[in-house]
Amino acid sequence: MKAYRFLFLLILFPFFTSCLTTGLEELPVYKDAEITNFKFEYRWSEKEGTSDLLKVKPLTVNLAINKEKQEIVCKITVPQADSQGFTEAVRNNVSLNNIVGFCTISTAATIAPIGTSPALGKPADFSQPNMSYEVIAADKTTKKTWKLIIESFSK
Repeated sequence: MKAYRFLFLLILFPFFTSCLTTGLEELPVYKDAEITNFKFEYRWSEKEGTSDLLKVKPLTVNLAINKEKQEIVCKITVPQADSQGFTEAVRNNVSLNNIVGFCTISTAATIAPIGTSPALGKPADFSQPNMSYEVIAADKTTKKTWKLIIESFSK
């Protein structure tokens, strides 16, 4: 019986190993640390029956990205109330103190707030001055500090 187990394992062994050692495609190494887009949205919850639903309204952003200065200048406009739940009462609650910011960065790069700059991806206070973010390229050799400037916020 032991001989059968050994023989069975010996037959299965090649199926669990790999013979491929050459001819693998070289993947590109990404060296960019750019911010290519910046967006904002407002999130709130509404009760529907017995559950709370998360609602999201994208804000209109007029964006200027200066790659030489590593600055992002945003003019944010809150859209008008509509019939899909973004009522005038909800619209009145939107401010720079409670919006969500998120951005598009270079492939495989990482981004992190510097100092007291607000975190991206969750409601935060974007009314503060001197907001900066560090973008690190995928190859870890390039690091850039980007300044976020909210030039205007209008309803």
